[in-house]
Amino acid sequence: MYSHIEKMGSRYHSLELHIWIQQDVFSIQWWTIVLLNALFFILLIILIDRNRILLISLAFVVNFIIVGLADEIGTFYDRWSYPHQLLIFTHRLNAVDFAIVPVLMALCYQFFSKWKVYLLAEVIISAVMCFIGIPVFVYFNMYKLENWNYLYSFIVTVLMFILSKMILDFVRNKGKRYTH
Repeated sequence: MYSHIEKMGSRYHSLELHIWIQQDVFSIQWWTIVLLNALFFILLIILIDRNRILLISLAFVVNFIIVGLADEIGTFYDRWSYPHQLLIFTHRLNAVDFAIVPVLMALCYQFFSKWKVYLLAEVIISAVMCFIGIPVFVYFNMYKLENWNYLYSFIVTVLMFILSKMILDFVRNKGKRYTH
């Protein structure tokens, strides 16, 4: 049974690679993914607090992992999909997860350190991402909702922001304890 699944997987990857090469690479959507990711990385580089560069860089990495795992779960359970990929061999490097969301989350953590203000900021950022950003990506066929909706995305995004802050505050507080 496993070899049958393995053969089907191999066939699927071959078809996916063929479609990616024939229809995706250098398409408008592909260039949009490249440009958006580059713009958000540049935004992070410009806005990152040089005095806390290690912590904010860690925030980006933690958020990249959180968002990537949430995306892998949602994709696996057919909640959403990405018709266009930056790179075909990994779904983590797609239009949304690669830079946009982790950068926004890292910058939110940088600029809003107190919980009350952070919660307000992350709700606003999540609302803009989920009720404006995602519909734009859906409209331009860069994101496809399968068994999902914008409200669910909003709830999950808010929870990801909260989890991120909890992890980063824990690491920051542990670091302070050992440096003093």
